[in-house]
Amino acid sequence: MTLTCLSATLILTACEGGKSEVADPSGKNGSKTYSFDVNEHASDRRGAKVASENIVELDSDAQKLADLQAGDAAFRLLNISVKTTGEVLANANLMTHVTTPVTGRITQIFVSIGDHIADGKRLLEIRSTDIEQAEADLLQNENQVTADLKRDLLQVDTDLATSQAQVKLSESTFNRMKNLVDEKIASRADFEAARTGYEKDKITVDALQRKRDATISLAKERLKLLTEPSKSKLRLLGITDSDIAQVMKTHEVDPLLPVLAPEAGVISERLVNVGELVDPTKPLITIGDYHNVWIKADVYEKDLAKVREGQPIELELDSFPGEKFAGKLDYVSSSLDADNRTLTVRAQVPNPSGKLKPKMFARMKILVGEHRVLTIPKSAVQDAGTEKVVYIPAGQNKFIERQVKLGDESGDNIEVLQGLKPGDRVVTKGSFELRSESMHQTS
Repeated sequence: MTLTCLSATLILTACEGGKSEVADPSGKNGSKTYSFDVNEHASDRRGAKVASENIVELDSDAQKLADLQAGDAAFRLLNISVKTTGEVLANANLMTHVTTPVTGRITQIFVSIGDHIADGKRLLEIRSTDIEQAEADLLQNENQVTADLKRDLLQVDTDLATSQAQVKLSESTFNRMKNLVDEKIASRADFEAARTGYEKDKITVDALQRKRDATISLAKERLKLLTEPSKSKLRLLGITDSDIAQVMKTHEVDPLLPVLAPEAGVISERLVNVGELVDPTKPLITIGDYHNVWIKADVYEKDLAKVREGQPIELELDSFPGEKFAGKLDYVSSSLDADNRTLTVRAQVPNPSGKLKPKMFARMKILVGEHRVLTIPKSAVQDAGTEKVVYIPAGQNKFIERQVKLGDESGDNIEVLQGLKPGDRVVTKGSFELRSESMHQTS
């Protein structure tokens, strides 16, 4: 931006019809003469009128001492940001509501709110009559199959023992007949009869052995057929295969179901107490992962065109002065709030240190990128109570004090929303002295 020295050498060249011209003989702008309308009211970029203007007088010596300089209000590309306030929320996508697959009564709770827990941590324990009944049915069916198997094997083993004894006797007879035949004492027919008897007895033993094996195999199939429904039910109720095997090994019913953490995190809610009756429809505990949080904020209607998903954001909190947290917009509402004319937006912010906690309030800046806006140097602006003012050279050592409405700032420039037009000349150096003189003249 070109800055023009307005020192004591400012020369009044004309004052006709309410217009004044101020020349800059410094050589920086050649012999260019700037023209100002003393009676002209300020207007914004859309032509809206701005109220109350004061005329501030500053003599040539004071201007020279202040080394006054001026510059133009002009359109420039400015890195714009939309500022708002927001609230830190837990990322709902990372929240886990723990429930139970059974109806039962809580006997123990092992965690408290705020506890950091690992995946698989035992959270609480429930006594369930459904589990108790399913395990009792399982053991009853197992006992029935075992008893039937013992009865069947007793009969088979008795027959098998008898047949094995008969095989030994037949074998002995066969061997004796073989020797007698060799000695020409027994006939060949007797030998063949002894061998046939021996072979038949061995076949009987083999058949009984296969029957025994088949009886055991059938018992196993029957056991699986009778117990699998109970096992499936227990699995649906949250009982593991190892726990089922332990019940079948000890033949003791265990109606207690441990509820384990499905993932690591922090206990953010405990919704039940010991002795309470629960069922699958009732949440028991909420586990939160706060390594990534949400920031929910409202954007005013005037900024809607600038905001979209994916834009980066910066976050500042009073709890951590000077520290900034970065994130990105991941949600922009599709409709305005009818009451306050704002649009809800949400950003995701990484939180590896855990500093950002739900319910904290934060100042959020949405970095919307470069936009072409009307700007002036920030040095041109002074505070006037709750208002912002700039000073416009008006000739004859006079300056118009004009209220302006400002927007975003970037580097040395600031956006002008109301009060100036492109090409309007404002004091960019020495505005503080003019503000001091204005306060002195009005006191």
